[in-house]
Amino acid sequence: MCRHGTYKKVRVINNQNNKEILVDACIADEIQWLNDQGIFTLGCCCGHGQAGKIVEWENAYGKWKGHEEPPHVLIDEKSADSAKILGYRPYPYYYADGKFYGVLQMYLKSGCITMDDVEDWHKENENEIQIHDV
Repeated sequence: MCRHGTYKKVRVINNQNNKEILVDACIADEIQWLNDQGIFTLGCCCGHGQAGKIVEWENAYGKWKGHEEPPHVLIDEKSADSAKILGYRPYPYYYADGKFYGVLQMYLKSGCITMDDVEDWHKENENEIQIHDV
């Protein structure tokens, strides 16, 4: 997991206009590997060491309370079988309007769960980190 603003470029195979995108550096290699294996990734987040933290937010559908996710990725449902073969366990992702839209979420094998993990990752990777503005 990395601090906000620490990104690495990844080549994606999804239907987005940008074929090279910036991804949180601590999960970027895994996201690149998933794309190289034919998994259509749609979005991802390392969680920035906040996994499990209670959060509250409000949108057009009401007030919500939940928890921060551990490092995860959203994938196109067409990639589900391939992801399972690779040892992942994708499950439906529902948007705030309660609809599915053919997107699955799955937890990553890389990234950090706690802030201690974040600091350790930065110490281990301090010579390789490139910070990109988004």
